[in-house]
Amino acid sequence: MITYLKRNRRKYKLTAGIFLENSLHKLKTYLSADTIKAILQLHSLDLGQSLNTVNSAKFKNPKLVQLFNRYATYNGSSPYQTPGIMSLIPHLEMHYGTFIPKGGMHRISQSLYELAKDQGVNFHFNQKVEQIVIEGKTATGIKTSTTSYSADLVISNMDIYPTYKQLLPQLKHPTKTLKQERSSSALIFYWGINASFKELDLHNIFFSEDYPAEFRSIFQDKTLPEHPTVYVNITAKDVSEDAPPGCENWFVMINAPGDYGQDWTTLKAQARKTILKKLSASLNREIEPLILTEHILDPVGIQENTSSYRGALYGAASNSKFAAFLRHPNFSRQVQNLYFCGGSVHPGGGIPLCLLSAKIVSDLVPEIKLNQQNA
Repeated sequence: MITYLKRNRRKYKLTAGIFLENSLHKLKTYLSADTIKAILQLHSLDLGQSLNTVNSAKFKNPKLVQLFNRYATYNGSSPYQTPGIMSLIPHLEMHYGTFIPKGGMHRISQSLYELAKDQGVNFHFNQKVEQIVIEGKTATGIKTSTTSYSADLVISNMDIYPTYKQLLPQLKHPTKTLKQERSSSALIFYWGINASFKELDLHNIFFSEDYPAEFRSIFQDKTLPEHPTVYVNITAKDVSEDAPPGCENWFVMINAPGDYGQDWTTLKAQARKTILKKLSASLNREIEPLILTEHILDPVGIQENTSSYRGALYGAASNSKFAAFLRHPNFSRQVQNLYFCGGSVHPGGGIPLCLLSAKIVSDLVPEIKLNQQNA
């Protein structure tokens, strides 16, 4: 185990500066000392093997293999396809730890909003952006459902697919990038439970007995697995005020394919029965009678609420060693003053990487503006 974790740490240290902290689409990134060092030790990154192959070689216990294979789902991929370099993900969790913001995850965006307001940023809400205005080869502003705004810079944090299809129809689209396989989505049940379970913690995972079949269903068959892994998050275990006394707030999630026109009404009903049966058997108590409130979010709802194409949670999947290089850059090669951030562009999906993408843009803006001034 120690050898495995040390190797994961080495992967992270070799690649963080290249894949996470800088633009992957700028020549200077590849001319840096960090990149040269990583290239010289390319063999240690396990790019030619799947995450499952790497984990299977390290652990004899199949339960441990399955546990560390789950980290592929942190970027919406399959452990049987995503490259072995993804074993660096558990290093982040086990070395740096995991944290919950006071007030919940929503406080991350709220804190950024409050900080921006303190810096004099003006926000205009409830105005749907309908077009990014391009004049010549320069982004000059946006049109919304009610008015227009001129701007020196335009940054889109919308999924890159609808950004091009809806906001930039006049531009040549990066077809290869937009055709990339999408990451997994999710089916989520928000349950108010009229009971308290001492055997459960903040994070709880009830694994599938057939992990390969689960990922075949999601990525090959584009349907829900017959026997899914069930994740249950109960924030009231950490913040008691999140649920009434004697009750718990359950966030119950299974991995799902994106929306490809499946019959989600039928799939959701079947999944609900399967999940309740699995949890009831594991906890030795019937769960359904304890549900006081319920809200269900499926890939269709995720797409409607967030504009994420097909309801993918992480933009493109990382089921290829070339996936990182195919992600859209944080800037436009066709249009000046146009930038992109968020989970569907470099460096990837998930809150930490979305924030890093914004940081990369903030670093790129003064650099590119300076180059334009000197041109």
